[in-house]
This record gives sequence, C-alpha cells and structure tokens, in this order.
Amino acid sequence: MKTMLRRTAALLGALLLAASAQAQISDSQAEALMRLSGQWAQLESLSEQMRSGLLEGLGKDTNPPSEALQAKVKAAAAQAFTVERARQLAQRSVAENTRTEHLAALMRWYESPVARRITQAEVEDTARADNDMKARTQRGMALVQAASPKRQQLLVRLVEVTRAPRAGADIIISLGVQLPLALARLVPPPQPIEEAQLRATLEDQRAQLTQAFEIITLAGFAIAYQGLPDDALEAYAKFMATSAGEHFNDVGVAALEAAMLGSVAALKP
Repeated sequence: MKTMLRRTAALLGALLLAASAQAQISDSQAEALMRLSGQWAQLESLSEQMRSGLLEGLGKDTNPPSEALQAKVKAAAAQAFTVERARQLAQRSVAENTRTEHLAALMRWYESPVARRITQAEVEDTARADNDMKARTQRGMALVQAASPKRQQLLVRLVEVTRAPRAGADIIISLGVQLPLALARLVPPPQPIEEAQLRATLEDQRAQLTQAFEIITLAGFAIAYQGLPDDALEAYAKFMATSAGEHFNDVGVAALEAAMLGSVAALKP
C-alpha cells in the first residue's frame, strides 16, 4: 500500500495544477472541459499508475501474501483501475459540480493558445511522472533554485492559487483510509482494520502532509512548466485567481478524488 501511496503522491504533484446558479452542465460539456483542461488524458496515466503501484506494493510487503492471493488482487485491480471507470466517475463529478455561470469563461480560457500550451505541458508531465518522488522533487527544486527571482515568484504563486498542497493532503488521507479497507476484502488482515482509528492517525499527519506537498507541488510545477515562458505562467496564475478559475480548480480536485476513490471502491473479490 505504501508504494501505491508514494506513486499517488508523485502523480498528484503533477496532476494538482479549480450558490446562486447551481445547475449542472451536460455530460458532453463536461467531457469537452476535461479534454481541453487535460484531465481526460491525465486519467489514463492515473489508472495505469494506481494499478501498477498497488501490485508493486504487494510484492514489496515485508510479509507478502501468497502467489494465489497476489493473483487475486491483480485480477481485481485490472477490473477496478480502468481508464473507462476513472473517466466516467470524473466526468459525472465535473458535470454535477460545474456551475453553468462559469462555462463560457472556462471554455474561452481553455481554448486559448496559452492554455493549450499549459495543458499540453501538464499532460506530458503526467505521462512521464517519476515513480521516485524524492528524485523528482530534488530535480524540480534544483530548477527552482536556478530560476530567476521572477520565475520563482510565479511558481510559488501557482502553488498558492491552485491550493494543491491542501488538496493533495486531503486525497492522500482519503486514500490512506479507503485503500486498506478495500484490500482487506481481498487479503484479510491479521487483525480487523478500525476505520476511525486509521483516519485519526492520518489526520494527525495532515500538517506534515500539507507541508510536504508544498515542496512536491513547487518542484513538480518547475518540471512541468520548464518549457513555458514566464508570461504563460503569469496568465495561468491570473486565470486561476478568477472566480471561474477558482471554481474549476475545486471541480477538478473533486473529480480526481471521485475517480481515485471510486476505483478503489471497485476493488472486489
């Protein structure tokens, strides 16, 4: 499980880049937004890495399950962690949570040339997400240190406006609770898992997780956007600070969490 959570944390660093009018948008509009924002493509990498991370983690366990049980988990993971499931769950979340009042502004931004360049950089970075989070973070922080003061400020600003550290901690805590419970259905643990106790233990680590994600996100942004000019990052930060940008940032995080937790919940014998 730890291996999967480490991989998920690394991937989140790349991914975590968004009531008076509450009417939901259509599924087709949600898919269009997901494609333009890059989430549609990024979910393919997410599914693959969740599946491989889970299986790798089982093999590295100090007391690994039998080959028969590992085969059982492998079969369940193949059924649960599919691109189709992740996209369906995320699309439903985006459709239900995106406010129609922001749709026009979101489409204008994501169809703009600068947004398309940013999205492409994010998709490419997610696809090549390093399994070694420590090495990736070190490489990214080296880029931050070598950057101009203006570039450093822009990267820090993006971390602030995306609120990625908080979102990363939220998702890791939720996964840290739900994944062991799901695995227990496949590989019964020696002792029953106490969900409330597990959640409380993880909540005690929230501050450390958030602090860690601040560094992970800053380093990840430095890597993902290294081919983009400062004015592109400046435009991105400005958009993310608008009401439409803030709203869709929250929508995107909720969709990512829905895809991940829904896939974990689908792990069944």
